[in-house]
Amino acid sequence: MNELIWMNGDVMPLADAKVGVEDRGYQFADGVYEVIRLYEGRPFTLREHLERLEKSAAGIRLALPMPPAALAAEIEQFVARTSVHDGMVYLQATRGCAARNHVFPKHCEPTVLFYVRHLAPLDAPGETPPAALLTVADERWKKCWIKSIALLPNVLAKNEAVAAGADEAAFVEEGVVTECSASNLFIVRGGKLITHPVGPKVLPGITRAVLQQVAKQAGVDWVERPVRLDEAKAADEVFITSTTREISWVGRWDGQTFGQGRCGPVTLRLHRALRDRVARETGTLVGAA
Repeated sequence: MNELIWMNGDVMPLADAKVGVEDRGYQFADGVYEVIRLYEGRPFTLREHLERLEKSAAGIRLALPMPPAALAAEIEQFVARTSVHDGMVYLQATRGCAARNHVFPKHCEPTVLFYVRHLAPLDAPGETPPAALLTVADERWKKCWIKSIALLPNVLAKNEAVAAGADEAAFVEEGVVTECSASNLFIVRGGKLITHPVGPKVLPGITRAVLQQVAKQAGVDWVERPVRLDEAKAADEVFITSTTREISWVGRWDGQTFGQGRCGPVTLRLHRALRDRVARETGTLVGAA
């Protein structure tokens, strides 16, 4: 299958797409991105992702060349041209190509692109294998609310976790768990859902925001506060969330086992509620258990 890409208004084979050597995304990681999940060819929470893209772009003083509504229309038309049903849209915007200089160029057209990639359908809630976490010191910058393409600290942490036999790196700073290398982190204690507030060290995840809404509907108390590592490891349940993985229950952390080898009841209830939300908004059967 020949993959396509939308770049600055043109659609072409992905293999033919080119950016300049002096594109600031390439030389400075001067750009932002989003990943949008597709269910049966329908984007989920597209508006919310594009709103976050705007906030991220504003955070690096990047003016996007088109408003979110116009970009959403382009994405939906592009997705319809592909044969991808279950997958993701990768969307990226950089400041564009200009002579290398740390100072922002006065006249520079942003480079905006997106393409679609197939992802295997996710298992039903509770049937996914458990995730394993590895504690890693949080050495990232203090603007993690910006979804920046400057992901090298996250990449290094993720690879450290994989090398140790884990799936994800859990960032810890001064004894407090913030988030993971590519996901938000939650613990359950006494039936309450607890997570670190968004801010300098926590990305405002879209799945995180949807989960907050469905938690209220499911009768699960939502608590935002810093969580210390020792408290997290003593939790009744632990799980992580992201656009591509939805909810993944954690079965091991630094070699410590959780939940006696099965997904916890609160995690399971929230995952089913999330699937129901996806089904309602996309008109698919993904929410069926």
